[in-house]
Amino acid sequence: MDSLLGLYDMMEKDFGEERKKKRNFKHIRTYFDMEEQDGYTIDDQTWDDFNMDEVFAKVDRTYSSAGEAILYKMLRNPLHDKKRLEERDELIETLRKSTDLRTKLQMIYFKLGYDRKNTFLDMIMESLEENKTKYYLYILFGRVLMFGTIILSILLKEPTLLLATFVLLWVNVFINDKERKNVKSQGLLYLRNIIISAKKIQEIKHPAIENYNKEIKELLKELKGIDSATRPIQLANTAGGVFEVLTIPFLLEETAFYRIASLLEEKREYILDLYYLIGEIESYMSIASYKEEIKGKYTKPKFVDKVGINIVDGVHPLIKDAVPNSINFEKRGIVLTGTNMAGKSTFLRMIGLNIIFAQTFNFTLTKKYEACLFNIVSSISPSDDVTLGKSYYMAEAEALLRIIKALELDLPVFCPIDEIFRGTNPIERIASSAEILKYINSKDSISIVATHDRELTDILKENYDFFYFSEKVDSKGLNFDYKLKRGVSKTRNAIKLLDHIGYPKEIIKKSYNRAETLEKYM
Repeated sequence: MDSLLGLYDMMEKDFGEERKKKRNFKHIRTYFDMEEQDGYTIDDQTWDDFNMDEVFAKVDRTYSSAGEAILYKMLRNPLHDKKRLEERDELIETLRKSTDLRTKLQMIYFKLGYDRKNTFLDMIMESLEENKTKYYLYILFGRVLMFGTIILSILLKEPTLLLATFVLLWVNVFINDKERKNVKSQGLLYLRNIIISAKKIQEIKHPAIENYNKEIKELLKELKGIDSATRPIQLANTAGGVFEVLTIPFLLEETAFYRIASLLEEKREYILDLYYLIGEIESYMSIASYKEEIKGKYTKPKFVDKVGINIVDGVHPLIKDAVPNSINFEKRGIVLTGTNMAGKSTFLRMIGLNIIFAQTFNFTLTKKYEACLFNIVSSISPSDDVTLGKSYYMAEAEALLRIIKALELDLPVFCPIDEIFRGTNPIERIASSAEILKYINSKDSISIVATHDRELTDILKENYDFFYFSEKVDSKGLNFDYKLKRGVSKTRNAIKLLDHIGYPKEIIKKSYNRAETLEKYM
């Protein structure tokens, strides 16, 4: 009883605290990769552009693999349904405010824990060997004969029966060793724990999870056979695996596995539906915990039909004491200028991340957020891939083509682009960049491009507004205010920075002279 109270207190204290833990994203994304994706899913390029693994770690307060997996899936699949977003928000807020409900649920997930080697989902994805012959054979050897010889040798005290028992024990140990690779006992154990967790959630009576419990009840009916078949696996792992030694003589794991193999194939969808429901509830608790941590620093988004974005004092979730910035897209595109490190890329990400938060969990890190529902496709950090023989320019071209194809879908596209076509020569870069950006701007989209090419500002002045970030280089070093300003950056601090960090004066002087000469021809 004291241990349960201690766990309850720990869960309560952990709420609203960031969880530092090792995360295996290859495992976390497995469930997401199993599902079919559509044109509105956050693709890998956009996910990486927004550093979403780090963002995920920031908001992830889960205690189970199911919670991790479904939280990840949700962030990869923003919603385009205002009603569903409201429903999510309502449950998240209930979990945030209802300490007793939340803590009881957290205790269940804490006991469910992590499937460290991803054995459950690996098992579900495989085509398991269905072998009725083995099932009946192992029933015969493990239960009928083993029990029979043990009981008869005790009752009759016949030496030959005792010898037969030892021979049979040796045979069953041999079978256990040979079947070790085939029998997915750890995957079955996590499945068993999911079923147990689902039953415990059902015992919690609260209006907020009533609909979940109805769905869980129906799914458990469908999984009744799997429920009973996995009990021996639970027995083998009771008390930290103390009773596992008993499973070998009686082939409990082997008979459970071959009994369940055909059922797993037949009931796969029900199992995954239960996994999703269990994980979904914990995902909402995770977001509730994050919102509790940042209490007073978030707001509810307002979704409008008109294509546009209006953000007041938006911040980036990964930057401590981030400088807030505001933006209202009067036109459907913005060109950002300014030197590196001044804040351009962070600003692009700030907008994109707030759109993702708005369309997944109905909150934003802003004082005001007003926008339509978007499909989010970015090109911020495309990289070359030597192993595929792909150049940087090709990677950029393919990244931008994703945006162009997304424009063919029904939803308006938000597309942040950083340093368009930096991987090719200036003339072709400016020519193709200008035409691509005009094309994007002519469709249902909001585009924002960060660039050093001043020539683009003249070409795009009819279609885009212009903003910049600036900095100062003085005797104290490089200073940034990270505030967005209207207009085009006119500073040339890149050479000044080289001077400041100690480049030879000869290089600095000639760099300034060459820059002045080049400006006359461009």
